[in-house]
Order: sequence, then C-alpha cells, then structure tokens
Amino acid sequence: MRNCLPSVPLSALDVSDSSPDVFLWKNSHDLPPGNFSAAKTWKSLYPPLPLVSWHNSVWYKEHIPKHAFILWLAVQNRLVTRDRLRSWGLNVSEVCLLCGAAAETRDHLFFNCLYSEAVWSAFFNHGTLTPPSNFNEVVSWVASPFTSVKIKTICRLIFQAVVYFIWAERNARLHTPSTKASHILVKEIQLILRAKLSGLDRTTHASSHASLLSTVHQPSFIYTWFEFFQI
Repeated sequence: MRNCLPSVPLSALDVSDSSPDVFLWKNSHDLPPGNFSAAKTWKSLYPPLPLVSWHNSVWYKEHIPKHAFILWLAVQNRLVTRDRLRSWGLNVSEVCLLCGAAAETRDHLFFNCLYSEAVWSAFFNHGTLTPPSNFNEVVSWVASPFTSVKIKTICRLIFQAVVYFIWAERNARLHTPSTKASHILVKEIQLILRAKLSGLDRTTHASSHASLLSTVHQPSFIYTWFEFFQI
C-alpha cells in the first residue's frame, strides 16, 4: 500500500520514519478524510432521494408490507394493467377483467370500476367518513389530517388492503376461471384487517404497561373499527 501512495517530499512530513502509518478514508466528496464510516460511505454512494408527496400514504409505521408494496407500484402506475400492455405493443383485450364494461387502467381499477367501487365504498357507511373515489385523490386523502389518529391509521390500512385485494382478484380472473363477488372480497379484507388491528391493540397495550401509561380512556383500534367501519 505504501508503494501505491503518491510520493511526498520528506520535508512536508512532520512524522518520523518509526511512526506507524495512519490511513484516512475519504467518506464523501464534501467531508475531509477521516476514519472509515460505513454510513457516510453509503450515503455518498447512494444519496437519499427527495421525499415524494405520496410517501406517508404508502410507508407508515403500521403498514402491512405486501399491501404497501402493491400500493407503491400503483401510485407510480407500474402495475401491469392492460392499457400498459397494449402500449408496449401486445395484442391483448383492453376490457376490464372485473366489470367488463370499460378499458382497464390504473385509475379505472381504483375505483371507477363498478366492482372495485363497491368494495371500496363498503367500508365507509359511517356518515362522518366520505372518502373520494378517484385514486390520486384517495392517496392525498389518507395522508391528510384526521380528527382521530386511529381512524386515520385504519383508513390507510383499508386503502392499501383494498388495492391489494382488487389487484389479486384481477390477476386471479386473468389466470384462473374462479371469480369472487364483491361482498366476498369485502369479508376477506375485513378478516385481515381485524387481525391486524388486534395486533396493534396488543402492541399498544404492552407499550402502555412498559411505560406505566394508562390507556383506559382511549378507544382501541378494534373498538374504532366496529364503531366507524364495520357497522
């Protein structure tokens, strides 16, 4: 390694020949050489991208990973819908696999399609909740302020779950002869979300005991679910 270092006049060095070598690492272009830092080197090689407007609608603490992933694809319009397949030159039908009444696009599937609109609206029968049905508007809506943190969390979970299950049903109809009525899909989503909310309640309860905080007067996720969403 010494042979690889650039030659420096001895007069410029303030060390004796017996001094141990000290190797410094250039962690980034902006910082002076110093000790090696894996974190700083990673940030230099892969600088963080600016936050996008939909970040909080997709990636939040309580999200279900596989649901969040499908929504992440959807907000970037990267789901392989039939309009995209046709734009790549593939000779496929443009008709929506769920309703059979319109061309299949991302915005049609979520939630201009009669089938998906029935699934989405089934969760919002409480008079205080009036979500939009346009996909981009829903993305903004679930990130907007709510009167209750628990209601906001549940709305986010519903949005992701509905997108995930709608896309799964669409793919099932494409590759298999099976179909599910919209009310069956709603029941499956309700089952998944009740299990998720029960887990969140257990986590909250354990955290409150660990920190000696009382949550007696705070409604649980499950209580909020049955009060506002599964009436």
